[in-house]
Amino acid sequence: MKTSNAILLTIGISLLTVGGYVVYTKRKGISSLARKAINVAKQEFEAWNKNGQLKEDDDSIFDRVKAYWQEGAEVFWDKAKMLNEAWSAAFISYVMKKSGAGDKFKYSTSHSVYIRDAVKNRKENNNNPFKAYKPEEVSLEKGDIVCYPRQSGVNYDSTGNYASHCDIVIDVEKDKAITVGGNVSNSVSKTNVAIDKTKKITDKKYFVVIKNKKT
Repeated sequence: MKTSNAILLTIGISLLTVGGYVVYTKRKGISSLARKAINVAKQEFEAWNKNGQLKEDDDSIFDRVKAYWQEGAEVFWDKAKMLNEAWSAAFISYVMKKSGAGDKFKYSTSHSVYIRDAVKNRKENNNNPFKAYKPEEVSLEKGDIVCYPRQSGVNYDSTGNYASHCDIVIDVEKDKAITVGGNVSNSVSKTNVAIDKTKKITDKKYFVVIKNKKT
């Protein structure tokens, strides 16, 4: 029985003609690091939400907040400061470090640090696998990091430190991407991000998409 090319393309098979013959090869998907980051983010979400959503001041979950600060951002504050300071960037840093990003990712307590670095990587077209794009330039993929500012006057080309927030895309559906982020409602939470039929973000508050192509 013949299988149509359209069906093969739909299930992720690429077609290549060599010497008059059609060769079928598996289409490349997201990077291995992106897959690992998705798994780590999902594990963290499950830890906070398996029996109802826990909040940051719950003693049973504090060791995870502590790990985000210490392992992700290498910050060793006391408990009160760890809870009083925003830990969303430490969460992203923790996920990326646990996933094996190595020295390619700019771990920080501020999202703006690794956003600026990814913008620089893209502008220089260097070999760093973390590159930032404007939302209208790229379709979302699982493993991407999506960011929005938390103060006025911030855009893709902004320099210096600024307030912002980023989440990791764990799934992309027909009309939305599902993200996981830390310190969202004082917990680790999921957020739905509206996308169009080309998988581009339609919510104008987002200003950066960081692609993760580390193998």
